[in-house]
Formats: sequence, C-alpha cells, structure tokens
Amino acid sequence: MGKAIETYLQDHHAGSVAGVDAFRRVAEHHGDPEVRAALERMSAEIEADQEALVEVMESLGTQPAALKDLPAKIGEKFARLKLVNRFSERSPLNDVEDLELLVMAVHGKSLGWSLLLGVEDERLDRERLTALLRRAREQGEELDALRHGQAAKLLEED
Repeated sequence: MGKAIETYLQDHHAGSVAGVDAFRRVAEHHGDPEVRAALERMSAEIEADQEALVEVMESLGTQPAALKDLPAKIGEKFARLKLVNRFSERSPLNDVEDLELLVMAVHGKSLGWSLLLGVEDERLDRERLTALLRRAREQGEELDALRHGQAAKLLEED
C-alpha cells in the first residue's frame, strides 16, 4: 500500500474521532429536543461508520495514528470553549453552528467513501463502501434538514 492512502485514511480517522465527539456533545446539549433525539440516533451510526473505517484501514494493512487522533480529539474539545457572547450558557447561534459543523463533518466522510470507491484494490469491499457512502449522504440530508429547521434562531436575541 502506498504512503498516500495510509496518510489519507489516518487523516479521515482523526476527523472521525473529532466527529464522534462532536455528535455526542451536540446530541447532549442542543436546545431542540427533536434535534437531540435525531442526533442521539445518528451518533450510533457515526460510531459504526468509524468502526467501518478502521476495518477498511486494517484490510489495507494500516491502522489509526494516535499522533493524529489525539490533536483532533483535543481540537474538538477546544471548540467547545468557543465564545458566542456568553460564558456559561449556550446561545441560539450555538445550535445553528453546531449543526453546520456536523453537516460539514458528514460531507467530509462522504468524500472519503466516494474516493475510496475509485481506488482499484481488490481488498476494498465495494458493496460495503457503497452502503457507507449511501448512509453518509442520507445523514447529510437529514442534518441539513435539521439545520434549516433552526433558521429562526438567527433572529433570536443572544
């Protein structure tokens, strides 16, 4: 296996580490109970997708890189400290921006699965990659619908 694909997969795994943490955090703290419920359900799928990524990596003879995963995990935790005019409470803007972050994370995952489908390597399970890509696109559509449902929060006072 080439070094490029190893690095690519490790980078995607690091992103998934941050993504799993972000999904859990938003599922716990979002201001809308409907969104929290949807994200809690989706969190399990996101974790399963991360496990699938590890299996793909193993099939190609590589593994996650702790030196990439740790900064991603720390970065996601640091992002929680982002100030949006308040120190102790979430603002309506947090709800909107958190969903946008999740949309971008799932889009990145879709890009990864899609690119892997273009790699000619018999060790890659194309059916599984196709199913993972389909699920990522469905997750992205659902997240975007949830995000659009939060548009009125942009007019709320912080």
